[in-house]
Amino acid sequence: MAELAFGFPAAGALLVSLLHRRRAAALAAGLLFGLGGLLATGLAAPGQAETVLGLTLRLGAPGQIVLTATFLAAGLAVLLVPAGSDRVPMLASVLAGLAAAAAIASLADPLLVALVLLLVAAIQAAVPALRTFSERVRAPAFGALLIVLGALVAAGASGHPALLRLAGLALVLGVTAAIGLAPYLQSLDPREPAPASPVAWLGFLGPVLMVVLATGFSVRLPVDAAPGYAAVLLGLGVFNLGLGLFGSWRSRPDADLWRYSFVGEWGLVLAGIGLLDPSGSAGAYLLLLNLLLLRLPLYLLARPALVRESPAAKIGPLTLVLAAALAGAAPFAGFPARLLILRAATVNAWPLALFLVIAMLGWLPQSIRLATTLGGVRGRVRAGVLLLLLLNLALGLYPNGVLALLGGR
Repeated sequence: MAELAFGFPAAGALLVSLLHRRRAAALAAGLLFGLGGLLATGLAAPGQAETVLGLTLRLGAPGQIVLTATFLAAGLAVLLVPAGSDRVPMLASVLAGLAAAAAIASLADPLLVALVLLLVAAIQAAVPALRTFSERVRAPAFGALLIVLGALVAAGASGHPALLRLAGLALVLGVTAAIGLAPYLQSLDPREPAPASPVAWLGFLGPVLMVVLATGFSVRLPVDAAPGYAAVLLGLGVFNLGLGLFGSWRSRPDADLWRYSFVGEWGLVLAGIGLLDPSGSAGAYLLLLNLLLLRLPLYLLARPALVRESPAAKIGPLTLVLAAALAGAAPFAGFPARLLILRAATVNAWPLALFLVIAMLGWLPQSIRLATTLGGVRGRVRAGVLLLLLLNLALGLYPNGVLALLGGR
Protein backbone atom coordinates (compact mmCIF):
# COMPACT_ATOMS: atom_id res chain seq x y z
CA MET A 1 0.00 0.00 0.00
CA ALA A 2 2.91 2.39 0.59
CA GLU A 3 3.61 2.58 -3.14
CA LEU A 4 -0.05 3.50 -3.78
CA ALA A 5 0.13 6.25 -1.16
CA PHE A 6 2.80 7.77 -3.41
CA GLY A 7 1.40 6.71 -6.78
CA PHE A 8 -2.14 8.04 -6.45
CA PRO A 9 -1.23 11.67 -5.61
CA ALA A 10 1.63 11.63 -8.14
CA ALA A 11 -0.73 10.51 -10.90
CA GLY A 12 -3.32 12.99 -9.67
CA ALA A 13 -0.87 15.89 -9.86
CA LEU A 14 0.00 14.92 -13.43
CA LEU A 15 -3.65 14.64 -14.46
CA VAL A 16 -4.61 17.95 -12.86
CA SER A 17 -1.74 19.67 -14.69
CA LEU A 18 -2.83 18.14 -18.01
CA LEU A 19 -6.51 19.00 -17.47
CA HIS A 20 -5.97 22.47 -16.00
CA ARG A 21 -8.01 24.14 -18.78
CA ARG A 22 -11.00 21.93 -17.92
CA ARG A 23 -11.47 22.95 -14.31
CA ALA A 24 -14.29 20.57 -13.42
CA ALA A 25 -12.47 17.54 -14.82
CA ALA A 26 -9.20 18.59 -13.18
CA LEU A 27 -10.85 19.04 -9.77
CA ALA A 28 -12.70 15.73 -10.03
CA ALA A 29 -9.57 13.82 -11.06
CA GLY A 30 -7.45 15.47 -8.38
CA LEU A 31 -9.94 14.80 -5.60
CA LEU A 32 -10.41 11.20 -6.72
CA PHE A 33 -6.69 10.43 -6.78
CA GLY A 34 -6.14 12.32 -3.53
CA LEU A 35 -8.80 10.20 -1.82
CA GLY A 36 -7.15 7.11 -3.29
CA GLY A 37 -3.85 8.10 -1.71
CA LEU A 38 -5.54 8.77 1.62
CA LEU A 39 -7.24 5.36 1.52
CA ALA A 40 -3.97 3.63 0.61
CA THR A 41 -2.23 5.36 3.52
CA GLY A 42 -4.94 4.34 5.95
CA LEU A 43 -4.95 0.71 4.80
CA ALA A 44 -1.17 0.25 4.88
CA ALA A 45 0.09 -2.25 7.45
CA PRO A 46 2.24 -0.24 9.91
CA GLY A 47 5.87 -1.31 9.96
CA GLN A 48 5.53 -3.94 7.24
CA ALA A 49 8.36 -3.81 4.71
CA GLU A 50 7.60 -4.10 1.00
CA THR A 51 9.97 -4.30 -1.95
CA VAL A 52 8.91 -2.43 -5.09
CA LEU A 53 11.29 -2.15 -8.06
CA GLY A 54 14.17 -3.05 -5.77
CA LEU A 55 13.29 -0.33 -3.26
CA THR A 56 12.41 -1.16 0.34
CA LEU A 57 9.29 0.68 1.48
CA ARG A 58 8.13 0.75 5.09
CA LEU A 59 5.48 2.98 6.64
CA GLY A 60 5.71 2.96 10.44
CA ALA A 61 2.79 3.83 12.71
CA PRO A 62 3.89 7.43 13.44
CA GLY A 63 4.64 8.00 9.76
CA GLN A 64 1.25 6.59 8.79
CA ILE A 65 -0.64 8.86 11.21
CA VAL A 66 1.28 12.00 10.27
CA LEU A 67 1.00 11.21 6.55
CA THR A 68 -2.76 10.75 6.97
CA ALA A 69 -2.90 14.15 8.66
CA THR A 70 -0.88 15.57 5.76
CA PHE A 71 -3.54 14.31 3.33
CA LEU A 72 -6.22 15.95 5.48
CA ALA A 73 -4.24 19.19 5.61
CA ALA A 74 -3.97 19.12 1.82
CA GLY A 75 -7.74 18.76 1.58
CA LEU A 76 -8.21 21.70 3.94
CA ALA A 77 -5.79 23.81 1.88
CA VAL A 78 -7.86 23.19 -1.26
CA LEU A 79 -11.18 23.64 0.55
CA LEU A 80 -10.15 26.92 2.21
CA VAL A 81 -8.83 28.62 -0.94
CA PRO A 82 -9.89 32.31 -0.80
CA ALA A 83 -13.12 33.24 -2.55
CA GLY A 84 -12.61 33.95 -6.24
CA SER A 85 -9.32 32.04 -6.45
CA ASP A 86 -8.75 29.08 -8.75
CA ARG A 87 -8.45 25.81 -6.82
CA VAL A 88 -6.78 23.92 -9.68
CA PRO A 89 -3.19 25.25 -9.16
CA MET A 90 -3.44 24.65 -5.41
CA LEU A 91 -4.78 21.13 -6.02
CA ALA A 92 -1.92 20.27 -8.38
CA SER A 93 0.62 21.64 -5.88
CA VAL A 94 -0.73 19.79 -2.85
CA LEU A 95 -0.95 16.51 -4.78
CA ALA A 96 2.69 16.85 -5.80
CA GLY A 97 3.53 17.65 -2.18
CA LEU A 98 1.59 14.60 -0.99
CA ALA A 99 3.51 12.37 -3.39
CA ALA A 100 6.77 13.76 -1.99
CA ALA A 101 5.58 13.33 1.61
CA ALA A 102 4.54 9.72 0.94
CA ALA A 103 7.91 8.97 -0.66
CA ILE A 104 9.79 10.51 2.27
CA ALA A 105 7.69 8.61 4.82
CA SER A 106 8.03 5.26 3.04
CA LEU A 107 11.65 5.12 1.92
CA ALA A 108 13.96 3.31 4.30
CA ASP A 109 17.24 4.62 2.86
CA PRO A 110 18.34 8.14 3.96
CA LEU A 111 20.20 8.58 0.67
CA LEU A 112 16.95 8.12 -1.26
CA VAL A 113 15.16 10.50 1.11
CA ALA A 114 17.87 13.07 0.42
CA LEU A 115 17.39 12.56 -3.33
CA VAL A 116 13.64 13.17 -2.96
CA LEU A 117 14.38 16.33 -0.98
CA LEU A 118 16.69 17.61 -3.71
CA LEU A 119 14.04 16.99 -6.37
CA VAL A 120 11.31 18.65 -4.31
CA ALA A 121 13.56 21.62 -3.53
CA ALA A 122 14.38 22.11 -7.21
CA ILE A 123 10.74 21.83 -8.31
CA GLN A 124 9.46 24.13 -5.57
CA ALA A 125 12.17 26.69 -6.21
CA ALA A 126 11.23 26.72 -9.91
CA VAL A 127 7.65 27.83 -9.13
CA PRO A 128 7.27 31.59 -9.82
CA ALA A 129 7.61 33.52 -6.57
CA LEU A 130 9.06 36.69 -5.06
CA ARG A 131 12.35 35.14 -3.91
CA THR A 132 15.07 33.98 -6.27
CA PHE A 133 15.63 30.32 -7.18
CA SER A 134 18.93 30.19 -5.29
CA GLU A 135 17.43 31.72 -2.16
CA ARG A 136 14.61 29.18 -2.06
CA VAL A 137 16.62 26.08 -2.93
CA ARG A 138 19.56 26.79 -0.62
CA ALA A 139 18.25 25.54 2.75
CA PRO A 140 16.52 22.29 1.63
CA ALA A 141 19.40 21.41 -0.71
CA PHE A 142 21.92 22.00 2.07
CA GLY A 143 19.75 19.88 4.37
CA ALA A 144 19.71 17.04 1.84
CA LEU A 145 23.50 17.14 1.55
CA LEU A 146 23.85 17.03 5.35
CA ILE A 147 21.55 13.99 5.47
CA VAL A 148 23.75 12.28 2.88
CA LEU A 149 26.83 13.13 4.95
CA GLY A 150 25.23 11.82 8.15
CA ALA A 151 24.11 8.57 6.51
CA LEU A 152 27.53 7.91 4.98
CA VAL A 153 29.40 8.70 8.19
CA ALA A 154 27.02 6.52 10.25
CA ALA A 155 27.54 3.62 7.83
CA GLY A 156 31.33 3.87 7.98
CA ALA A 157 31.85 4.93 11.59
CA SER A 158 32.57 1.36 12.80
CA GLY A 159 32.07 2.25 16.45
CA HIS A 160 34.12 5.47 16.52
CA PRO A 161 32.31 7.72 19.05
CA ALA A 162 33.43 10.99 17.47
CA LEU A 163 32.25 9.93 14.01
CA LEU A 164 28.93 8.70 15.40
CA ARG A 165 28.36 12.05 17.12
CA LEU A 166 29.17 13.77 13.82
CA ALA A 167 26.65 11.54 12.02
CA GLY A 168 23.91 12.36 14.52
CA LEU A 169 24.72 16.07 14.28
CA ALA A 170 24.60 16.00 10.48
CA LEU A 171 21.27 14.13 10.36
CA VAL A 172 19.56 16.49 12.80
CA LEU A 173 20.96 19.64 11.18
CA GLY A 174 20.04 18.28 7.75
CA VAL A 175 16.40 17.77 8.68
CA THR A 176 16.09 21.13 10.44
CA ALA A 177 17.73 22.89 7.50
CA ALA A 178 15.32 21.29 5.04
CA ILE A 179 12.34 22.29 7.19
CA GLY A 180 13.66 25.85 7.46
CA LEU A 181 14.14 26.12 11.23
CA ALA A 182 16.75 28.29 12.91
CA PRO A 183 19.60 28.69 12.14
CA TYR A 184 18.28 28.28 8.57
CA LEU A 185 15.22 30.50 9.04
CA GLN A 186 13.69 32.06 5.92
CA SER A 187 11.40 35.07 5.55
CA LEU A 188 7.66 34.51 5.20
CA ASP A 189 5.88 36.84 2.75
CA PRO A 190 2.08 36.41 2.47
CA ARG A 191 2.16 37.73 -1.12
CA GLU A 192 4.12 34.66 -2.15
CA PRO A 193 1.99 31.68 -3.31
CA ALA A 194 1.74 29.13 -0.51
CA PRO A 195 3.27 26.25 -2.55
CA ALA A 196 6.37 28.39 -3.23
CA SER A 197 6.55 29.79 0.30
CA PRO A 198 8.67 28.52 3.23
CA VAL A 199 5.38 27.49 4.85
CA ALA A 200 5.33 24.54 2.43
CA TRP A 201 8.29 23.15 4.41
CA LEU A 202 7.42 24.54 7.86
CA GLY A 203 3.82 23.36 7.88
CA PHE A 204 3.34 20.72 5.17
CA LEU A 205 6.43 18.62 4.37
CA GLY A 206 8.26 19.27 7.64
CA PRO A 207 6.14 17.06 9.93
CA VAL A 208 6.64 13.87 7.93
CA LEU A 209 10.35 14.64 7.59
CA MET A 210 10.66 15.00 11.36
CA VAL A 211 8.94 11.64 11.86
CA VAL A 212 11.45 10.06 9.48
CA LEU A 213 14.29 11.53 11.55
CA ALA A 214 12.81 10.22 14.80
CA THR A 215 11.84 6.75 13.59
CA GLY A 216 14.07 6.05 10.59
CA PHE A 217 17.34 7.96 10.66
CA SER A 218 17.91 7.63 14.40
CA VAL A 219 17.82 3.81 14.32
CA ARG A 220 20.94 3.87 12.15
CA LEU A 221 22.84 5.30 15.10
CA PRO A 222 24.01 2.92 17.86
CA VAL A 223 22.92 3.39 21.45
CA ASP A 224 26.26 5.02 22.30
CA ALA A 225 25.43 7.91 19.95
CA ALA A 226 22.06 8.62 21.60
CA PRO A 227 23.30 11.25 24.11
CA GLY A 228 24.91 13.38 21.41
CA TYR A 229 21.92 13.01 19.10
CA ALA A 230 19.55 13.98 21.91
CA ALA A 231 21.70 16.93 22.96
CA VAL A 232 21.61 18.40 19.44
CA LEU A 233 17.82 18.01 19.27
CA LEU A 234 17.33 19.55 22.70
CA GLY A 235 19.71 22.40 21.94
CA LEU A 236 17.97 23.23 18.68
CA GLY A 237 14.59 22.84 20.37
CA VAL A 238 15.43 25.30 23.13
CA PHE A 239 16.99 27.69 20.60
CA ASN A 240 13.97 27.64 18.28
CA LEU A 241 11.50 27.87 21.15
CA GLY A 242 13.34 30.84 22.63
CA LEU A 243 13.78 32.51 19.24
CA GLY A 244 10.10 32.02 18.43
CA LEU A 245 9.05 33.62 21.71
CA PHE A 246 11.57 36.48 21.51
CA GLY A 247 10.79 37.16 17.86
CA SER A 248 7.04 37.15 18.47
CA TRP A 249 7.33 39.86 21.11
CA ARG A 250 9.29 42.03 18.68
CA SER A 251 7.04 41.38 15.67
CA ARG A 252 4.06 43.30 14.45
CA PRO A 253 0.83 41.28 13.98
CA ASP A 254 1.74 40.24 10.45
CA ALA A 255 3.35 37.32 8.59
CA ASP A 256 6.48 37.66 10.71
CA LEU A 257 4.44 36.83 13.80
CA TRP A 258 3.14 33.72 12.03
CA ARG A 259 6.67 32.71 11.11
CA TYR A 260 7.80 32.90 14.72
CA SER A 261 4.71 30.97 15.83
CA PHE A 262 5.73 28.09 13.56
CA VAL A 263 9.29 28.30 14.88
CA GLY A 264 8.14 28.24 18.50
CA GLU A 265 5.91 25.23 17.93
CA TRP A 266 8.74 23.42 16.16
CA GLY A 267 10.96 24.15 19.16
CA LEU A 268 8.57 22.16 21.35
CA VAL A 269 8.55 19.33 18.80
CA LEU A 270 12.35 19.12 18.75
CA ALA A 271 12.51 19.18 22.54
CA GLY A 272 9.89 16.44 22.83
CA ILE A 273 11.74 14.14 20.44
CA GLY A 274 15.13 15.01 21.92
CA LEU A 275 14.08 13.83 25.38
CA LEU A 276 14.15 10.23 24.03
CA ASP A 277 11.12 9.46 26.17
CA PRO A 278 7.89 7.81 24.93
CA SER A 279 5.77 10.56 26.48
CA GLY A 280 7.89 13.29 24.91
CA SER A 281 7.74 11.64 21.50
CA ALA A 282 3.96 11.17 21.75
CA GLY A 283 3.55 14.84 22.64
CA ALA A 284 5.78 15.86 19.74
CA TYR A 285 3.71 13.77 17.30
CA LEU A 286 0.50 15.38 18.57
CA LEU A 287 2.08 18.79 17.97
CA LEU A 288 2.93 17.75 14.42
CA LEU A 289 -0.74 16.94 13.88
CA ASN A 290 -1.57 20.32 15.39
CA LEU A 291 0.76 22.03 12.92
CA LEU A 292 -0.89 20.28 9.99
CA LEU A 293 -4.52 20.58 11.03
CA LEU A 294 -4.61 23.96 12.78
CA ARG A 295 -1.64 26.29 12.39
CA LEU A 296 -1.03 25.72 8.67
CA PRO A 297 -4.67 26.09 7.52
CA LEU A 298 -5.15 29.10 9.80
CA TYR A 299 -2.15 30.79 8.19
CA LEU A 300 -3.65 30.08 4.76
CA LEU A 301 -6.92 31.64 5.94
CA ALA A 302 -5.06 34.67 7.28
CA ARG A 303 -3.03 35.27 4.09
CA PRO A 304 -5.61 37.46 2.28
CA ALA A 305 -5.91 39.77 5.30
CA LEU A 306 -2.12 39.87 5.66
CA VAL A 307 -1.70 40.77 1.98
CA ARG A 308 -4.29 43.56 2.28
CA GLU A 309 -2.64 44.66 5.54
CA SER A 310 -6.09 44.72 7.12
CA PRO A 311 -6.30 46.21 10.61
CA ALA A 312 -6.25 43.72 13.45
CA ALA A 313 -9.66 42.33 14.32
CA LYS A 314 -11.36 43.34 17.53
CA ILE A 315 -10.93 40.85 20.32
CA GLY A 316 -14.20 38.96 20.60
CA PRO A 317 -15.28 35.52 21.84
CA LEU A 318 -14.24 33.71 18.65
CA THR A 319 -10.84 35.45 18.69
CA LEU A 320 -10.25 34.34 22.28
CA VAL A 321 -11.25 30.74 21.53
CA LEU A 322 -8.96 30.74 18.50
CA ALA A 323 -6.13 32.18 20.60
CA ALA A 324 -6.66 29.41 23.18
CA ALA A 325 -6.32 26.78 20.47
CA LEU A 326 -3.16 28.41 19.08
CA ALA A 327 -1.65 28.65 22.57
CA GLY A 328 -2.36 24.98 23.30
CA ALA A 329 -4.81 25.64 26.12
CA ALA A 330 -7.33 23.07 27.33
CA PRO A 331 -9.40 21.49 25.89
CA PHE A 332 -7.66 21.83 22.52
CA ALA A 333 -5.11 19.43 20.99
CA GLY A 334 -2.06 21.42 22.01
CA PHE A 335 -2.85 20.89 25.70
CA PRO A 336 -2.32 17.09 25.99
CA ALA A 337 0.70 17.44 23.71
CA ARG A 338 2.29 19.99 26.03
CA LEU A 339 1.44 17.93 29.10
CA LEU A 340 3.16 14.87 27.64
CA ILE A 341 6.30 16.84 26.78
CA LEU A 342 6.34 18.44 30.25
CA ARG A 343 5.95 15.01 31.85
CA ALA A 344 8.95 13.72 29.95
CA ALA A 345 10.99 16.84 30.72
CA THR A 346 10.14 16.68 34.44
CA VAL A 347 11.37 13.09 34.65
CA ASN A 348 14.51 13.53 32.55
CA ALA A 349 15.57 17.19 32.85
CA TRP A 350 13.54 19.32 35.26
CA PRO A 351 15.36 22.63 34.44
CA LEU A 352 14.19 22.15 30.85
CA ALA A 353 10.64 21.65 32.14
CA LEU A 354 10.84 25.02 33.91
CA PHE A 355 11.98 26.74 30.71
CA LEU A 356 9.21 25.05 28.72
CA VAL A 357 6.55 26.25 31.17
CA ILE A 358 7.83 29.83 30.95
CA ALA A 359 7.88 29.68 27.15
CA MET A 360 4.36 28.21 27.00
CA LEU A 361 3.00 30.94 29.26
CA GLY A 362 4.85 33.57 27.22
CA TRP A 363 2.93 32.51 24.12
CA LEU A 364 -0.50 33.25 25.65
CA PRO A 365 -0.62 36.99 24.81
CA GLN A 366 1.10 36.39 21.47
CA SER A 367 -1.58 33.89 20.51
CA ILE A 368 -4.22 36.58 20.96
CA ARG A 369 -2.27 38.86 18.62
CA LEU A 370 -1.93 35.98 16.18
CA ALA A 371 -5.68 35.32 16.21
CA THR A 372 -6.41 38.95 15.34
CA THR A 373 -4.39 38.74 12.10
CA LEU A 374 -7.30 37.00 10.37
CA GLY A 375 -9.05 40.37 10.18
CA GLY A 376 -12.84 40.38 10.12
CA VAL A 377 -13.81 36.73 10.59
CA ARG A 378 -16.88 36.51 8.36
CA GLY A 379 -18.38 34.24 5.73
CA ARG A 380 -16.00 31.58 4.39
CA VAL A 381 -13.25 32.54 6.82
CA ARG A 382 -15.58 32.15 9.78
CA ALA A 383 -16.80 28.77 8.51
CA GLY A 384 -13.20 27.65 8.00
CA VAL A 385 -12.15 28.77 11.47
CA LEU A 386 -15.09 26.95 13.08
CA LEU A 387 -14.27 23.76 11.16
CA LEU A 388 -10.63 23.88 12.26
CA LEU A 389 -11.60 24.55 15.87
CA LEU A 390 -13.97 21.57 15.87
CA LEU A 391 -11.26 19.28 14.48
CA ASN A 392 -8.76 20.55 17.04
CA LEU A 393 -11.26 20.22 19.86
CA ALA A 394 -12.00 16.61 18.90
CA LEU A 395 -8.28 15.81 18.89
CA GLY A 396 -7.84 17.53 22.24
CA LEU A 397 -10.76 15.76 23.91
CA TYR A 398 -9.92 12.30 22.55
CA PRO A 399 -6.13 12.13 22.12
CA ASN A 400 -5.88 8.57 23.45
CA GLY A 401 -7.11 7.05 20.20
CA VAL A 402 -4.37 8.79 18.24
CA LEU A 403 -1.78 7.98 20.90
CA ALA A 404 -2.75 4.31 20.75
CA LEU A 405 -2.22 4.31 16.99
CA LEU A 406 1.11 6.06 17.48
CA GLY A 407 2.15 3.51 20.07
CA GLY A 408 2.39 6.23 22.70
CA ARG A 409 0.00 4.55 25.15
